[in-house]
Amino acid sequence: MKRNSILLAVCLLGTWSAYAQNNTSSDTTRTSATMVAPTDTVSTPINNSTYSSTPATTSSYSSTTTSADYGSRQSRVKADRPYKAFTGGIYVGANSTRYRGEDVDGDNPAGRLGYQIGGFVRGGGRIYGQLGVEYFASSSNYFTPGDGASIKDISGRINTKWLQIPAYVGIKLAQSDRGISAVRLAVGAEYANRLSSSNTVNVDENEIKSGTFLGLVNLGFDMGPVLIDLVYHHGFSDAISGFNNSQRRAVGVNLGFKF
Repeated sequence: MKRNSILLAVCLLGTWSAYAQNNTSSDTTRTSATMVAPTDTVSTPINNSTYSSTPATTSSYSSTTTSADYGSRQSRVKADRPYKAFTGGIYVGANSTRYRGEDVDGDNPAGRLGYQIGGFVRGGGRIYGQLGVEYFASSSNYFTPGDGASIKDISGRINTKWLQIPAYVGIKLAQSDRGISAVRLAVGAEYANRLSSSNTVNVDENEIKSGTFLGLVNLGFDMGPVLIDLVYHHGFSDAISGFNNSQRRAVGVNLGFKF
C-alpha cells in the first residue's frame, strides 16, 4: 500500500513537470513572435525608401534623353538649311540726276527727281557678283554755253529714259548664318542705252548719245526678303555730243524684295 502511494506521487510529479514545460515553451514562442514583428515593421520603410529612389533615377535619364534629342533635332535643322548662295529680286526707287554742265558764277545745274524699276540676280558667298537690268527715267536742269543776259537764258531741262545693264562685284561686310541678311558694299559699271528723250534746251535728240558707260558704287542692306540700296552713278564720258562737261551724275535709293 505504501509502495503504491509512492508510485502515484511520482506519476503526478512527472505529469506536472511536463505540463509546466509545455507552458514555458508556449510563452517563449509567443515572446519570440512578438519580438520579430517590430523587425518586419522597421524593414518596410527601408524598402519604401529604396523604391522611392527609383523614379528619381528614371527622371534624370529621361531629362538627359530629351536634351540629346533636342540637340539632334537642332543639328538636323541646320544641316537642312544651307547657305543661300544664289538669289534674285525686283526693286523700285527714286533718283536725282544732273549733267555736270557748265559752272556759271559758281552756280551748278541742279538735279531733278526721277525714278527707276529693275531686277537682278546675285550669286556667291561673302564675295559675290550681281547682274541686273533697269529702266531709268531721269530729269535734269542743264546750262548751255551762250551769251545770255542771265542764267535763265542759258538753262533748260533734259528728260531722258534709259535701259541700263548694271554689273557689280561686292563684299558682305556683315551677314547672317545663311547669308539672307547682310550689309553689302559693291562697285561696278553699267551700260546705259537711251530709249527716248525730250528737252527745253537747244539740243537735238540725236545729239544725246544713245549709249554711255557709268561707274557704280552701291551700299546695300538685306533684311530677310527686304532690301534697301543706295547707288551712285558716275558718267565717264559726255552724254551729249558737242557739249563739254555733259557727263551724267545720279544718286538713287531702291526698295525691293528678294526671292
